[in-house]
Amino acid sequence: MKAGAKEEASSYVLRQIPVGRIRPEEGLGRKRDREGHRELCRSIEQFGVLTPITVRPAPDGSGEFLLIKGQGRTMACRLLGVTKIPAIVVDDRFADEAKVQQFLVENVARLRMRPIDRALLISHSRRNGEETADIARRFGVSYSTVRRLEAQLEGATPSEVSALRDQNLSLSLHAVIARNVTQKERADVIRAIGPSGVRSRELEELLTAIGWRSLVELGPKCRSQRLALLKWSCETLTNLPRADLKVRLQQLALKLPSKLSEQSSKTKVVNG
Repeated sequence: MKAGAKEEASSYVLRQIPVGRIRPEEGLGRKRDREGHRELCRSIEQFGVLTPITVRPAPDGSGEFLLIKGQGRTMACRLLGVTKIPAIVVDDRFADEAKVQQFLVENVARLRMRPIDRALLISHSRRNGEETADIARRFGVSYSTVRRLEAQLEGATPSEVSALRDQNLSLSLHAVIARNVTQKERADVIRAIGPSGVRSRELEELLTAIGWRSLVELGPKCRSQRLALLKWSCETLTNLPRADLKVRLQQLALKLPSKLSEQSSKTKVVNG
């Protein structure tokens, strides 16, 4: 961060604020390209708001916020029924739009974002045509990381993104899922794994051990059963005493019930 930027940085706060409490600055209101706005709505519906808007507290003490930057994102959220939006809240000293945007360009990687949101923003930036080198420099990651995240999150469905956010799954676990599970089933697999605490290497070996690909070939009629098996396997494996993974998988096989209990098989399927 440049000299003197610490004072500025302390004046920028990243918060989730209610969309209903945002109103435009006087004079802010530009015509929008309809197709561009539809594309923005589709993007937000799929991934959520990846780039924070910029607001400042309204000086009238109403508890509302004046919109400095991000009219399109705010309008799209209103149309989609999104109740909260990530926003950089600035004070009057740093409400200058150009200064705020320059800060974001230089420091977006330092904002307190969850790993999945940061990864989505990297992937989204690449798909929007930003050069790999520029993205890598801005986020402080390698070129290969940018390319990996772009491939890993390509075609992610709204259900998958929602499941990733809800379960706060690690990106390494999601990478294993992306390699082994079809896009249609990823959201359900993420929810089946849930808070089991299974690690990426464990999951990779586990999917092979239970013959996941062969189970998928049995078709949609067996979908609930294979998700229940995966859920049970992840939870049971992580609760086994510490030992070599191969040994634990053997112990898991010995514990495999002939029929999963009704409670264990209640794995919610969200993608018909």
